[in-house]
Amino acid sequence: MRVSRSLACGAFFVLSVGLVLAQPVGAEYITHQMDIALDPAEGGITVTDRIQLGSAPGDEPVEFLLSSVLEIESTNPPVEQVPLGEFDGFFGINGASIELGTDLELARYRLASFPEGGVMTISYRGKVDFGLSAQKEEYTRGFRETAGIVGEEGVYLAASGFWYPYLGEELIEFELAVEQPAGWHVISQGNGTSRGEDGRAVWSSGGPMDEIYLVGGPLVVYSESAGAVEAQVYLHEADDALAEKYLKATAQYVEMYRELIGPYPYEKFALVENFWETGYGMPSFTLLGPQIIRFPFILNSSYPHEILHNWWGNSVFVDYATGNWCEGLTAYMADYLIQEQRGKGEAYRRATMQKYRNHVKESRDFPLKEFRSRHSAATEAVGYGKTLMGFHMLRLHVGDEAFRRTTARFYRDFRNQRASFRDLQATFENETGEDLAWFFDPWVERPGAAALEIEVREVRESAGGFVVSASLVQTQSIEFFELEVPVALLTESGTEVTVIRTTGTQTPFTLEAASRPLAIQADPEFDVFRLLDSREIPPSIGQIFGEPQILAVLPSTAGEAALKAYRDLAEGWQSDSHSIEVVMDSDLGSLPADRSAWIMGRENLLAERLFAADLAGVEVTSAQLGLGDEAVPWADHSMVIVRRHPATLDKAVGWLVAEPEAAFAGLGRKLPHYGKYSYLAFEGGEPTNVVKGQWPTTDSPLLVDLRPEGERQGTALPAMQLAERQALADLPPVFSQARLMEHVEFLASPDLEGRGVGTAGLDKAAEYLVQQFEQAGLEPGGDDGTYLQRLTMKEGPDGSPVDVANVIGVLRGARDDWKDQVVIVGAHIDHLGRGWPDVHSGDEGKIHPGADDNASGVAVLVELAKVLAEGEAP
Repeated sequence: MRVSRSLACGAFFVLSVGLVLAQPVGAEYITHQMDIALDPAEGGITVTDRIQLGSAPGDEPVEFLLSSVLEIESTNPPVEQVPLGEFDGFFGINGASIELGTDLELARYRLASFPEGGVMTISYRGKVDFGLSAQKEEYTRGFRETAGIVGEEGVYLAASGFWYPYLGEELIEFELAVEQPAGWHVISQGNGTSRGEDGRAVWSSGGPMDEIYLVGGPLVVYSESAGAVEAQVYLHEADDALAEKYLKATAQYVEMYRELIGPYPYEKFALVENFWETGYGMPSFTLLGPQIIRFPFILNSSYPHEILHNWWGNSVFVDYATGNWCEGLTAYMADYLIQEQRGKGEAYRRATMQKYRNHVKESRDFPLKEFRSRHSAATEAVGYGKTLMGFHMLRLHVGDEAFRRTTARFYRDFRNQRASFRDLQATFENETGEDLAWFFDPWVERPGAAALEIEVREVRESAGGFVVSASLVQTQSIEFFELEVPVALLTESGTEVTVIRTTGTQTPFTLEAASRPLAIQADPEFDVFRLLDSREIPPSIGQIFGEPQILAVLPSTAGEAALKAYRDLAEGWQSDSHSIEVVMDSDLGSLPADRSAWIMGRENLLAERLFAADLAGVEVTSAQLGLGDEAVPWADHSMVIVRRHPATLDKAVGWLVAEPEAAFAGLGRKLPHYGKYSYLAFEGGEPTNVVKGQWPTTDSPLLVDLRPEGERQGTALPAMQLAERQALADLPPVFSQARLMEHVEFLASPDLEGRGVGTAGLDKAAEYLVQQFEQAGLEPGGDDGTYLQRLTMKEGPDGSPVDVANVIGVLRGARDDWKDQVVIVGAHIDHLGRGWPDVHSGDEGKIHPGADDNASGVAVLVELAKVLAEGEAP
């Protein structure tokens, strides 16, 4: 039979045919003790699993599922195979929930009797090589999947491949030992080692799990202590610089979330390089593809997301039957938080709602209680985006401190358990003392979003100044949403923000101001989850990809090879939710008003009319294309420009030119991931992005100019000055314990003889600091373009003057108004040598190394300089 499934972290599986299970007794969870042998050359696996079941389930026999590629060699007690029955399956938070292109045959077994002491032993073996699913799934923002692989390139086994006896949805604990080839490292969840002295990998879950993973292969290992946690990196090839970046990032993010939420639940966190492209987060490790880990932005986006899953989803587990809350909370406290720390929170919120508007049409919408995992742009926009924005609105309602306090309590209360949206609601209600049903009920139970407008009825003078009477209007066709909407009133003396709670499709309100009102704007910083008006956002690539039906217009004058390449590109973007009709430009007099479209090819007959004649920000010449402030030559470049459909405000038209021919494949893969942009330029056959941008927006139904008509002409409104916001948490700078010790050991080594004034040892210490400042990228701040500022002490150890030097490095301020300001951070590198001028009693003539005095201070100074130079301080 064919099983519809997805890969999982914290996996959970729902069967429509019930297995009869033993309930754990004495121990809290069913446990597995596994001895595993891998044979990569043959794709084989051999397993002996000792399972503690617990108490007998009454008169009914115990049953389990196992992949049919695995042959049972022995069991105690005996088992018999029984009819499988029909069922659907779902596996947790990593999955794309798509149907594999291969049949996954399962077998269902029944124990002949309940085992003595509740302990069942089973031995089995088989060949596991299900291959990878189709590359085309990349378009739906999912990854290629497999039911399991054991091969010379590596091993990947998850519960979705039924490689161990599946006994139901209850959480489990495990211990396992793996025999593996020389040079291999096999990783699983929890605590242990990927390769011990005897060559075996040994792992213990360290707590309850909802499945067992086994991944790895021929890998190079890096590790470094990050407080109580061991940071680990497993790479296919040695790469010290890459490993160092991930080790450092691990330490930073683990510490940030420890302070924000609570203790990290495992002894390690490992980055494991996979042998195909993935982005999975398992308990205590993440499995990323070889290209993904080398994208520079991953360190500050996907990587903290996967680390945070160790709190949300892999420690507090998800009750998937009631909706997956953890992807939205993880995205909010990772992806969004990183951007908020950089002052880009508003842009992230707008982009999140832009995805929802682009991809979630009525037929694709659903309530959060039905979200299981991402398998399309629409499910991502709802399950990640709408959930994320809900947590943002909840945070604004209760305040930052209460939000931090409540999420930390949620972690304490539900660690090692499954939790639901309603458990979150109860925790927030208990912590705040407020009934939050008004918020959670529509957020979780209802599909859709509010569409807002603001109507101004009157602006009048009053005894105390001015009064503005207005209404917030919800224009969507479905029932109104109760929302808290910030409304900003711009006056001649500044901006004031008032939060209005909507009470129906129309919510009237009045605002008072001491000085003359100039403008009023609802939700000026995109804090409310809603259906954005097309005038609030620029036309974008994602707007086209989000349409159920579009037109692809090919250039009739292009050569046969180019026509085929454009046609293949369009057809490669086809999916069940994205239908593309391909036509020739010579057969089309004008664009239909009911569909978005791609205009393909530089020589397309519609291109000049739509993009060269009247589109602001675009300048077309025979040699180059002007995009905003950039000019890009046609040669060896691929271009994408999107504009609003000239006949329909809600539709978009894109012009796509691909040069050279080798660029087509890369464009097909990459463009769906540039959804928020209005224009792009790529270089070469890879192709590599060199220009990207969005057209400015000029209108919004939520902004009303209150000035007299004559005053508006030719005079722009002043910008609203809104209060600066603090991020929910700050990313701490993390110092490497190993590097700090290296500095101290060098400076305090006997070779430097205590770094006495006027000695060769002190000179060596100065040279060492010069090298460190150079490596950190600091500017020389000493004499004649060097790092040394030379001076003379009046009296040295022998009573005579002695030449010494300061080591000075300069780091310019990141802001223009900081560049000429000075903050001096210092530490002294000289010490007592052999006891001058302050000898320790009893140590006369001996070296005074100064490790706990100034060597440690200099070590901190050097590492602080590196952190600040890298721009990673909070």
